[in-house]
Amino acid sequence: MPVLPRNVLPRDGLARDENRPALIAAGLLAAGGLAGAGWAGLAAGAATLPLGLALFAGASGLGLGLWIIRSAARAGRRLRGDLAQALRAATDPDLPLPAFAAGDLPGADGRLVALARALAETARAAGGRGDARLAALVAALPVPLMGVGATGLVTLVNPAMAALIGAVMPGTSVYAALARESLAPLLAAAGGGMRRAGVHHVDGRLLDLTAVQLPAPAATAGWLIFADPPAAGMPVLPAAELPMALALHDLAPDLPPACDATPLDRLPVLSLDLETTGLEVTTDRMVSAGAVCMVGGRLFLADVLDMLVDPGGPVPAAATRVHGIDRAMLQGAPPPVVAVERLTALAAGRVVVGHNIGFDLAVLRAEAARAGRAVPDWLEPGGPALDTLRLAARLDPDRPELDLEAIAHRYGIAVSGRHTALGDALLTARVFAAMIPRLVEIGVHDLGAARRFADAAGAVAAAQRRAGW
Repeated sequence: MPVLPRNVLPRDGLARDENRPALIAAGLLAAGGLAGAGWAGLAAGAATLPLGLALFAGASGLGLGLWIIRSAARAGRRLRGDLAQALRAATDPDLPLPAFAAGDLPGADGRLVALARALAETARAAGGRGDARLAALVAALPVPLMGVGATGLVTLVNPAMAALIGAVMPGTSVYAALARESLAPLLAAAGGGMRRAGVHHVDGRLLDLTAVQLPAPAATAGWLIFADPPAAGMPVLPAAELPMALALHDLAPDLPPACDATPLDRLPVLSLDLETTGLEVTTDRMVSAGAVCMVGGRLFLADVLDMLVDPGGPVPAAATRVHGIDRAMLQGAPPPVVAVERLTALAAGRVVVGHNIGFDLAVLRAEAARAGRAVPDWLEPGGPALDTLRLAARLDPDRPELDLEAIAHRYGIAVSGRHTALGDALLTARVFAAMIPRLVEIGVHDLGAARRFADAAGAVAAAQRRAGW
């Protein structure tokens, strides 16, 4: 991932604002005007302005001045955060452009916000032209062609392949179209070079397909699957916009374990979410776990965990109404301790990030203890976890909406898959990715600084402690 240039934004972002002297002058001018009227009333005596009214005018003037200063400062701070996110998004297609909501605040320069939005959209469009040209070329190929990532997720399907096997969208499993028992051996054999074999479609047809494993740099994995082109004389399908999810080929790089000095834009992260039978961490049980690996603000969608677990007890109807998981769906799923073990392997060397993450960690500690296992170090209280709830409370102290969906909308992030473990883990990861440039902009550059910054969210932290996590 492109690293945000540190010389673009000041390290002491909270203390720097080129417009602040003018804002303060404007606020003090307004305050002085009304306050002066109040004191003039006092000097003129009760016949000119009653004492109480004079004092009220003076206090109101000072209050209005402070309100102008604070509103303009909030607008400026939010616009700087939006610009920091937009700067990264210009070269990172996985990071959405911000909502540029600063223009809604009193004291904001609406024209400046509009120009910032236009500049960000232009930069994003220019950065995507190369992908669009490549997509047009692949879409025009008469050879049926499909990319598949290491976990079996489709990364691209050109029109010729879609005509052969049916519409399979990037991000969905290849096994929704092709039978696992015949495709999996072909993919395994392709590790030794190009291989060809008959593969059954789920509708019963036998297709003659060729697979080749992608060249193996450490960060890329998967296969290219293709079929023979149509017979001579058959019409070639027209080029079309080609949906792609090529990031599904990318694997998270091996990095040194995270420490307090690790820069946020190089921080190895595991975004985590659980679905449970309730909100009591000592008695309620886990029913689903979802996680995705990140480095800095980049998600690695080939490195995910999405699993149901069977706690061996009932799932209350109230919980099912939230996450849609009922008792029947858990039949045959592994016990929760298996999820603890798999998450422990994924969390090695990474910082765990989640929304209200203390709840999830407390549930996992209870599940480990319930199974008679030692609690892993990464689950211990006070470990190097980051809570996006606390970070949001500090980044936007004037915004009371701290639920995950509201924060996502604030950062221009599309919301889907809510109240599923993997869906919420992905959404949390994208929210954290949008937070990183905002944190860097105000001088929070590394893990240690981010932990201190989040821990200063006193009211939120106190409420979490009262809830038991």
